[in-house]
Amino acid sequence: MGRHKEFDQEKAVDQALDLFWEKGYESTSIQDLCDHLGIHRGSLYDTFGDKHELFLACLDRFSLRADENYNYILKEDSDSPREQLERFFSKVIDVSMNNAARGRGCLMTNTTLGPVAYVPNVARRLEAYYTNSESLFFSYLMRAQKKGCLKSKNSPRELARFLTGAKQGLHVMARSAADRSVLEDFVKVTISTVF
Repeated sequence: MGRHKEFDQEKAVDQALDLFWEKGYESTSIQDLCDHLGIHRGSLYDTFGDKHELFLACLDRFSLRADENYNYILKEDSDSPREQLERFFSKVIDVSMNNAARGRGCLMTNTTLGPVAYVPNVARRLEAYYTNSESLFFSYLMRAQKKGCLKSKNSPRELARFLTGAKQGLHVMARSAADRSVLEDFVKVTISTVF
């Protein structure tokens, strides 16, 4: 019996994430994954279970990347919550435009819009991602409210849900926006709703 090739599991998840992101869950076959990762089917199944379990690991990894890319901005305490939100959305635009230039949108948004979103454990991952985003905005808005910075009549919870939708909408818009100023205008109006 032949030995399975040893490989770096973390790197394999990153590579699989890129493939799922490029092709989508439905269009990515086990053979595509094996070819892209340079591993045998047995190694893939032994390590990750199956395509679906590997996809779940990729969704988890993507959630961590969002934190590394821009969520950290809203976790900081700031004397100017408005400027903080402007920096956050500017970074979201940067990431979204970069993804769009590579023919990608936000993996979570793409997954939400596809048939796999109805699979229960995928739906739970998506719900957790959006709930975490809402919680991030809510904590940030509570700090801004304590500083007396919010002008909106809406509650921090309502605004957190609005900003979560705005962020995801920005990812979608970036896929077709030829000009960054379109996204910046969207952000300007979004921020003016809060401050």
